[in-house]
Amino acid sequence: MMTLAPSLKLLKINYYIWVMNMEVYLDSHDLWQVIVKENVLKKKDQLTLLTTFSAIHEEIMIVRDAKKTVKEN
Repeated sequence: MMTLAPSLKLLKINYYIWVMNMEVYLDSHDLWQVIVKENVLKKKDQLTLLTTFSAIHEEIMIVRDAKKTVKEN
């Protein structure tokens, strides 16, 4: 059974370790092909997006959203 969230959350200080962990995690759940842009079902695409967002610390998401809002205005 697949867990939806990797145990390691992305922070400002652990990017390279997080990337390696996410690759292994997604590959082990047969989702890495979404990242490398192979033909995938929309359901897998959405599951990969959910998994990736759930592995990003809330602080990083708030900063990302604030930058997006500034660009739109």
